[in-house]
Amino acid sequence: MGARPRPFEIVGGRGPHRTPEPASSAPPILRNLLGAALQRHRMDAGLTQPQVAALGGISSAPRLCRIEKGATNVRFDEKDITRLLDLYEVPDGEDRESVISRVHQILAIGNPRLPGSKGVAAAFNELRYVEAVASKIISFEANNIPGLLQTTAYMNAVFAVPYLGRGTADHRGLLEQRREVRTQRQQILEGDSAPEFTAIIDETALRRPIGGRAVMLEQLRRIYGRCERGGNVHVRVFPTEAWAECPPLTTAMTLLKLAEPEGPPEMLYVEAMNVSATWVEDPVSLMQHKASLEGVFKHSLTKADTMRFLQERIDELAGPR
Repeated sequence: MGARPRPFEIVGGRGPHRTPEPASSAPPILRNLLGAALQRHRMDAGLTQPQVAALGGISSAPRLCRIEKGATNVRFDEKDITRLLDLYEVPDGEDRESVISRVHQILAIGNPRLPGSKGVAAAFNELRYVEAVASKIISFEANNIPGLLQTTAYMNAVFAVPYLGRGTADHRGLLEQRREVRTQRQQILEGDSAPEFTAIIDETALRRPIGGRAVMLEQLRRIYGRCERGGNVHVRVFPTEAWAECPPLTTAMTLLKLAEPEGPPEMLYVEAMNVSATWVEDPVSLMQHKASLEGVFKHSLTKADTMRFLQERIDELAGPR
């Protein structure tokens, strides 16, 4: 995946609205992970690509080569991959299930009938599936509450921003799709295999009246509840005065650490809200963003102080108008 800007969901302004192209194929990261796993199993079996083709595991060695390299111009189905796993004598278990699960994800993403896939831009589509295979997620947000923690009312208010002043009726379908996708994303924080998620939220985002008083009150109570519950979700407030000592490199960045044995150990996603999104892969830029995230975390409030801050904001909003 090259580090390149891509159109995100919606671009504000007076120009005509354009619905993003639906994702027609799986994010490269998923194909790369599948290909690397298949290559590992083949090599463990002591087979070359031509030998696999000669034994009937696949139609041709070049096709297997493209699959192992994560190429997007090669088609396959679950039977193809199962046949390879059988030839490689991969036993039933977590390793085999992981490969089959990756195939299911790739095939589902390429299906335009997949709920929430229509109208989702490529970079964001990649993010939600990289999140699903991440073991740790660390994010900093200066503009809004992180999407993984948003309430329905809050996300509706955020999604409506680009349409303010020109109505949302004509875009209701797209807004519903975005809400459905975000709600699906939030489910990754639940369950035994949920990643460890650390959300660093700028103080101003917690004071900004997105959606109005009632919406913010509900949102802050949601965040406080996640803090109180603990577990795999950690929230920290980045105080306004910390900008003087440690200004963040960008206002929205997410570092994802992957648990996969193949593929990159970590990926970094940077977003300009409603304008663009990109993956940071240049080693120098990646190092700078990671250092920025570390600095932001170092200067953020402790859990106790974060909960105290949230409680004060909740009391302010719940008090007399």
